[in-house]
This record gives sequence, structure tokens and C-alpha cells, in this order.
Amino acid sequence: MEIHAIVDAALASGLGSAAAVSVGDGGREVLRVVRGHAHVDGPAIDERAVFDVASLTKPMATAAIAMALVADDRVRLDDLVRRWLPDAATEGRVFELLSHTAGCAAHVEFFRALRATPIDPYAALVALAAHHPAGPSGQAAVYSDLGYLQAGALVEAVAGRALPDAFAEFVAGPLGLADTRYGPIDRAIAIATERDADRGLVWGRVHDENAYYGGGACGHAGLFSTIGDVATFAAAMCDALNGTPRGRLAPDVVARFVTTAGAPGASWRLGWDTPSTTPGISHAGDRWPRAHAIGHLGFTGVSIWLDPPRRRWSILLTNRVHPTRGGDTAERIKALRRAVNDAAIDLTDR
Repeated sequence: MEIHAIVDAALASGLGSAAAVSVGDGGREVLRVVRGHAHVDGPAIDERAVFDVASLTKPMATAAIAMALVADDRVRLDDLVRRWLPDAATEGRVFELLSHTAGCAAHVEFFRALRATPIDPYAALVALAAHHPAGPSGQAAVYSDLGYLQAGALVEAVAGRALPDAFAEFVAGPLGLADTRYGPIDRAIAIATERDADRGLVWGRVHDENAYYGGGACGHAGLFSTIGDVATFAAAMCDALNGTPRGRLAPDVVARFVTTAGAPGASWRLGWDTPSTTPGISHAGDRWPRAHAIGHLGFTGVSIWLDPPRRRWSILLTNRVHPTRGGDTAERIKALRRAVNDAAIDLTDR
């Protein structure tokens, strides 16, 4: 089945209200599909639609800023996290924090305490994440929002500026990502996410609760983007991994980030995951190449997969949590991702 038909069927089944796909090959986009509505009762969208990209914030913002800072020799990957965050519970190093191997817990619902509206909710959130007990570093990978909350604070400390400003200076500006930023986002172009009992319809503000109540701009979530800008970022990553600098993406540093594992046998690299070799498991699908491939998922229903040797990518942006994350939407978004990525191989292998 072709990608537009796969996307149309998913939206018709009620898996979110909007979706956008970009497929690239040889460093250029070969297919773009944009479908749906800003919310279930909203207007039709076009290519200017801005999605909450959730955990794509990790590779697109936090890790990408870190790449620029490492290239400038302002931070070293083997620095202790505590050099930059003295109160951090982890005894790990920067590369372990970025590869989810610093012993940090996966997720804690800090937002329940943050609802009391501290004077500085972001500082309160970072402190809660940093002080939360951590296990031994370098032994195993545990995908950790807490780790990336701290990684965001760490790159802020190194750069000497807040995440939105660091992202604009080190990533968005140099790469020309004019429509990618931290929220809030104008509802005229934003795609809504969940209809929440406490927050109402989350629309133009970050969906992740910790980020929402922690100021909106975090190392683990908070970024918004269009399908065109995510494709531009994907192309830049592929170019850098083929030896061509793009923006502040230095080829040698990017290569180190995507090939370094923080623990033996871990699938995670620095800011990126690699697809499972077990059939039927990976959100990348079964046909996406395993050698040299990298990717990432986001809770709102987004994903990016890169095949750098072919300068190929497959990007899916959706709001699968709209109007609710409940039911079987987690299983259905996995099926949609796999179907889109397998179809991308059909398209680019013709």
C-alpha cells in the first residue's frame, strides 16, 4: 500500500486528527504527504502545520546543541556530569547522560508537585530530576526523560543561555529551521494534542506534563516543528554523516555521537536509537536497514529514521494522543510507523 493510503486509513480509523510524512533519498525529499485537521473539529492543515515533536526534542535540540558545544571544545563527552551540574545524583559522564546510561530513572511524575506553581518552575523541575536517586552509570541503558532534563540543563550551563536561545543559535539558525522552536505556538498553525481533564485541550503548548508544568522548554520535550523543517534536519544529519558539514554539525563529532554506546549491548547512542534486529519489534519496520541506521520516537506519535549511507530518511508526524492517549493508540501508532517505514523502502528502492 502506498504511503498516502496508509496515512488516510489511519486517520479515518481515529488515530489522531493530523499526519505528515517526508521520505528522502539521496539527500533530497522524494515524497511529502500532509493530511488531516488541527483537531477533530478543526480546519484542514497544510505544510505550515506545526506539530509537538515530543521526544524528538532530544536529538533535534539537546543532542544537536551538545554536538556544537563538543565541536567547539566547550564541553567534553567524558566530563563528569557533576562538573556542570554539581548537585546531580548521577556519578556518570556526559556521554552516559546522552546515551541513557547514567543510571537515571526513566520517568517520574514531577508535574504533580509543580502544579503548586513554584516561582521558577523550570529550576524546580531540573532540581527534582537532578536530585532523584540514580543507579550506577555505564552498566545498562534505561531510556530516561530525567536524564535528558539534566542534559538540557547541562547544555544551558555550558552555553550560558536558556535552551530556546541555545537552540536558535546552535541549531535552528545555522540550519535554517525557521519554523522550529519551543512553544507556546500560535493556535492558527499548531496541531492540538490531548484533551486533558486538568489542562483542557492542549493546543499550542507542550503535551508532556513535566515540561508543561515546568516552563515548557526542556531537554526531553517542548520542541515544535513542521514536516519541512524536520526533513531539513534529517538531510543535514545525513550530509554530516557523509562528510559534509551542515550548520554547526561537524562530521567527526556527529559520527562520534551516532556510533558511541554508553554501555555494552545498548541500542542507544548519544541522542539517537538504533533499530532492533528482532523481526516484528522495531518501530522502524522490518525493511529499514539495520547497519548504520539511527532514529528516534516521540510520545505524541512522531518518529524519524535515517539511513545515512543512502542519505535516506523517513519521518512521520502525528497527534496520535488526540483526543486521548487511551485505548490501543500505542499499538496502532507502532503499526502505522512500521507500515510507513516499510513503504518508504518500497518507494526509494524502485
